[in-house]
Amino acid sequence: MQVKVYVPKTVEIPSEYLPALVQRANDNLGDAGRSVAASRGHLVRQAVRDGLLRELDHLMSEDDAVDLYCDPGSEIPLEIENRTVTLTELLEALQNKKASWGIKSEDLSDKQPGITPRRRAA
Repeated sequence: MQVKVYVPKTVEIPSEYLPALVQRANDNLGDAGRSVAASRGHLVRQAVRDGLLRELDHLMSEDDAVDLYCDPGSEIPLEIENRTVTLTELLEALQNKKASWGIKSEDLSDKQPGITPRRRAA
């Protein structure tokens, strides 16, 4: 099993670079830049793209995407039947699915919960 882990790290971006970073981040978003709420992530990812944070260069892919999150609290929670679930509830749902593997899938079509990520409004 391969799991991606995000480790807290503090970075410093000099204040004088912020206006230019905001502008380039906005330009990169194009028309969406007008409707997307700004975040620290936008600034840090742009700083990585611009080479201001060389110690984070390894997080940038060949297509210029930066695999970096600044606010772990904004992770997308999972939902079952349009309801956010706790880890315990998710575990119960997965155990119920495992216990019913011997039954044909069409018999469970109305009973199997769909697990989907919940997106937060921008």
